[in-house]
Amino acid sequence: MNQSRKTSCVSIILASAGILLFLGGPASIHADNWSEFYAEGSGLLAESDIWDSLFTQGGRRQTGLTVFPLLEIPLGGERESMGTAYTAVARDLSAIEANPAATATMSHTELGLFHRNYIADTSVEGAAYSIRFGDLGIGGVARYLHVPFTGRDDRGRQTLSARYSELSAAANISYNLFRSYRFHGVSVGMNAKVAHRSVPEIIAPDQSATSFLVDAGALVRFNFLKPFASRDRNAAFGVAARNFGTLARDESPPSLVAAGLAYSPLRPVTIALDAEMPINLAPDTPSAPFAVAAGTSIRVTDFFSAGTGVRLKGGNPRLSLGGNVDFDSVSLTVNYTLDMVTQVSGPDNFSIEARFNFGDRGRAEQRRHLEDLYLEGVEALTSGELERAVSLLEQAVEIDSRFEPAEETLANARRARELEEEMRALGDLEELDRDPGELLREDEEEDNSETSE
Repeated sequence: MNQSRKTSCVSIILASAGILLFLGGPASIHADNWSEFYAEGSGLLAESDIWDSLFTQGGRRQTGLTVFPLLEIPLGGERESMGTAYTAVARDLSAIEANPAATATMSHTELGLFHRNYIADTSVEGAAYSIRFGDLGIGGVARYLHVPFTGRDDRGRQTLSARYSELSAAANISYNLFRSYRFHGVSVGMNAKVAHRSVPEIIAPDQSATSFLVDAGALVRFNFLKPFASRDRNAAFGVAARNFGTLARDESPPSLVAAGLAYSPLRPVTIALDAEMPINLAPDTPSAPFAVAAGTSIRVTDFFSAGTGVRLKGGNPRLSLGGNVDFDSVSLTVNYTLDMVTQVSGPDNFSIEARFNFGDRGRAEQRRHLEDLYLEGVEALTSGELERAVSLLEQAVEIDSRFEPAEETLANARRARELEEEMRALGDLEELDRDPGELLREDEEEDNSETSE
């Protein structure tokens, strides 16, 4: 029954995406009307004073002044569902590019495969992988954009065929510092990546280029006004510097600094806000306008969640909507994004991700074993079995020395054992082993007899 419900959710997601993306015939009239409505609304927004001052830098639309647009296109996953407001959320594979510090806190080893229909014949393919060893996370992501070109003569006959492409690949490493039982830690990480564009000579000679780039990020999770019981922290703050490196033929990559907040006011709801400040590394070249993104994700059931978000940058607002279905070891995420370049009547800005879960490398089972040892140790301590309590708690601390309750209780158990040994060394061992109530009665009888004498 549960499997049937999951299949139904997949069908609903795909059917909804199909309705939005493949409208045709008479329905295209409605699609055109929607496109016109969106364009008119965006135009009015772009003309407002607030928009002009915050997002277009006084009316100067400083866009298109960087290379490698591939690095600015969301690949898919929950990051795109939430309108790219993901610097602090950072909990699935799409987070590797949003915040390199994320892999140190991801719960499972995962492999993700991505496909995105971007604009017209432009497509983006991608793959990502992440694995965690304790507080150390490593991963990688690769993406490929390709744009076919076809040349035709006056009679419409094909005369040439070429393909413009961009490729980027990144290796990730991160580490969670200062982690303890009461503090989640501060994760820091970086990506080392390369970006290359290939421009066929027949399109434009001598225009291929390569850049070597780095990303850096930090992430902290904490509890804030938490109205529900859960081991997971309900708030997070993240910062990231992305795409800083060498110029490509004197042109800057899309470098930026981002900061984000995430908060869960209820267990199934996450809301997030990101702010981005682009930085153009090329001399005497203005930077792109300031950008903000806001998004929310809602877990509807234990296997289905939905997300939506908006991103504001320059004169091209972007709206996103997505859904995710979790099977036992596979997750499927479908997103649709609407902006000024999207053709509603065609499959533009549609992405799909298949994510494969390879488990947590035994971390959950180890955690359960650790807690069982701790609880048994506490029970042994309260019942006076000091040797057994010390042994159990020592095993717990050996598994995780930063599990503070076990460490504190172990110190108390050792101190109690020392006191018992001191008492036995100073007193009569047989007397100490007798029932304390019986000893107390004997003392009272002795006191009474001395009084009578």
